[in-house]
Amino acid sequence: MRQLLTERYRERLAGVLSRYDRIIITGTLPGACYAKGMMGFLSARQIRVFDYPRFAEPLRDRHSLSRRSRNQTG
Repeated sequence: MRQLLTERYRERLAGVLSRYDRIIITGTLPGACYAKGMMGFLSARQIRVFDYPRFAEPLRDRHSLSRRSRNQTG
């Protein structure tokens, strides 16, 4: 079941904007911030290192679409 962020973190929120301008998420991904960790991530998903560019392509495309839409609206 999907839950809105505002519902999930209701106790931690001081207020809610009527529309998200941007969301900033801070922190690290400890398992992916060093070479051995990234290799473990890829290995767990049965992705060979040489296939990583193809694996990351949809993520890159999604990010560039998001950036393009922000630039056009702001």
